[in-house]
Amino acid sequence: ALLSEVLSTFQGLSERELRRPLRVTFAGEEAIGQGVIKEFFQVVLRSFIGGSPESMDNADDDDGQGTQLFTCNGQRRAYWFDHEASNVEAFRACGILLGQAVLNSVFVPNIFPRVLYEKLLQDLDSPCARKLTLADLANVSEEIAQSLQRVLDYTDEDIGAVFGDLAWQRPDEVETDDQLSQANKKAFVQAYVDWFLHARIEKQFEPLSAGFRAILGDSSLLRSMVDAVQLEKIICGGAVPVDVAAIQRGAHHEGWTSEEELEYLPIFWEVLADFTEAEKVQFVLFATASDRVPLRGWRDLGLTVQKNGVGDDRLPTAYTCFCQLLLPRYTDREHL
Repeated sequence: ALLSEVLSTFQGLSERELRRPLRVTFAGEEAIGQGVIKEFFQVVLRSFIGGSPESMDNADDDDGQGTQLFTCNGQRRAYWFDHEASNVEAFRACGILLGQAVLNSVFVPNIFPRVLYEKLLQDLDSPCARKLTLADLANVSEEIAQSLQRVLDYTDEDIGAVFGDLAWQRPDEVETDDQLSQANKKAFVQAYVDWFLHARIEKQFEPLSAGFRAILGDSSLLRSMVDAVQLEKIICGGAVPVDVAAIQRGAHHEGWTSEEELEYLPIFWEVLADFTEAEKVQFVLFATASDRVPLRGWRDLGLTVQKNGVGDDRLPTAYTCFCQLLLPRYTDREHL
């Protein structure tokens, strides 16, 4: 398997050896060069995301499979550490690959929230790294962030009785005998953020960060002049333009008649294709609540365009959790 081969290739190599540019060939193919390297990074990263390799500590399990490394936030199309994953070597290899992507001038899919790059900079002791906040947690779990925001917004004195102690493993910053109150709610929430984004995933993040530092840890540029936004662009490149044709190829239509499938919906896709790039991004945000391109490209967006009545006075709506656009039937292209 590809992942097992990657792990065995990196195992036992010194940092100097790991920093050598990759030379990639695929079995049965003669092609080499930048195009092959780019394809390799795409394929191997998808393998890490889609299913973890057999880990050394799980190799003797009955099912022969390791635990998954990352979990997916489907709404944001972003991946975060599975805090129960135990495959240290796989996380280290993932960090090595992120560093090697920079060395080889290859962009990888933008599938991790920006908080990952903040944490990588923190481990490099970069002065550009900043303290993680509730907004960073929202990029990993919007539901948890909203719950914590409700704690901050609550103004009555019975806050401890209403929210309890937040039911979590408290770090040293919050004493175990402290009770949630109006006076300490900000400290409680910030301590929860720190626990969730640091201590909770320490066993998974540390080997990934170590692999990344093995490749780029000596870079004075990263250590002193690059912030998380810039690091994300260095690794992932800029925003991927919205490919309407690809979205259409992967889309599903529900509730439309055969006539509407042939005559009306093609007009909808034409109108969408004529949008400016900014308007296309706004459309994707409206329909899915995220502007990130899916791991395998825009075709995998999985948009469902469902008929939602008839009438020029109706407006489109969306169920973002299901990537579902509710589109009325309008009388003409202008209203559409």
